[in-house]
Amino acid sequence: MACVSTALIVGGGIAGLSAAVALSRAGVSCDVLELAEEPAGASLALSGRATEALAEIGVYEACAARSTVFGDDTTAAHHWDAAGHLISAGPKRPTWPGAKTPLGVHRPALLRVLEETARELGATVRRGVTVRTAHEDADGVDVTLTDGTRGRHDLVIGADGIRSQTRSRVFPEAPEPAYAGQFSLRWMLSGPPVDGEGWYLGPVGRLGFYHLPGDLIYVPAVVDLPAGTRLSEDDTFALFTRLLDSYTAPAVVELRRRLRRDADLIARPFEWILVPAPWHRGRTLLVGDAAHATTAHMGMGGGMAIEDAAVLAQCVRAAAELPEALDAFTRRRYPRVSTVVETSVTLSRLEQEGADTSENMAVLSGAFKTLGEPY
Repeated sequence: MACVSTALIVGGGIAGLSAAVALSRAGVSCDVLELAEEPAGASLALSGRATEALAEIGVYEACAARSTVFGDDTTAAHHWDAAGHLISAGPKRPTWPGAKTPLGVHRPALLRVLEETARELGATVRRGVTVRTAHEDADGVDVTLTDGTRGRHDLVIGADGIRSQTRSRVFPEAPEPAYAGQFSLRWMLSGPPVDGEGWYLGPVGRLGFYHLPGDLIYVPAVVDLPAGTRLSEDDTFALFTRLLDSYTAPAVVELRRRLRRDADLIARPFEWILVPAPWHRGRTLLVGDAAHATTAHMGMGGGMAIEDAAVLAQCVRAAAELPEALDAFTRRRYPRVSTVVETSVTLSRLEQEGADTSENMAVLSGAFKTLGEPY
């Protein structure tokens, strides 16, 4: 039996909706608030224990039905040079008991699965609204929303991302997000498959691609840029064009042929934050990017958010009282997420220093070995 009855989840992204699903299955009545009117974003890969967490909260099969399932024959994690010659093969998929096949999923598709499941379990999801004020006493938190609605909850969960207003309100002393020295460029395009999935390393930056259901191709890229850089749409298109033009690999040449001026391109600085433990104060808890945002060098940011949800539900079920549950949650999660954040920042630095690929792979392999342990 859960040690709380009601939870208000601020943020309806991966962390917030996963928490709503997991906690609803634990018997907690959840209300989710999300400012965005529609799910948005590019794609993400889920691997390792993250897919196990998807199964634990009961949505793996539904996600897999809308995803690319990466079997043993995939080249999506291979590394190639600028001319298309293989540098290193991707790691073998995990084989521990209960391991699930890795997935590549369009973020809006994942969010729809999570929201549909949360609603089926009785959670409410409200869009275009967030918290205006929150006042806590010994027994709960009184909250007023931006539309004037009021409510009272046993637990408030800040799942509102790297720029979390919940964190700013409850943890004013927390560090600010830090720039890692690189930008993430992402392109979603429609069209027939292109042979040669994987990551390509070139003089301007690195890029990769894999296919998604519905004739979609996801092309993420990473480039070094000075702090304070701001990219307009024209700047982003010019930079992405220059990146593609720096390759002679047949797969990238074909992608370049398909690039149009109205391409769906997203450019974001790689920023990170690791809030010191504990991540709770009173009856408010931080999860996901609000507590531990990372760069994408390990491809584990979304996976850590899903693991957060599974572990939080376990802790809420097991504890007699809320403080015990929240202490256990942070104690269990901090070592894993700090491995992801710190390793990702190290990999970003090594890329900027021009380190040999073997050095990067050694760092990555060590971290993946640690993350192969149960969450």
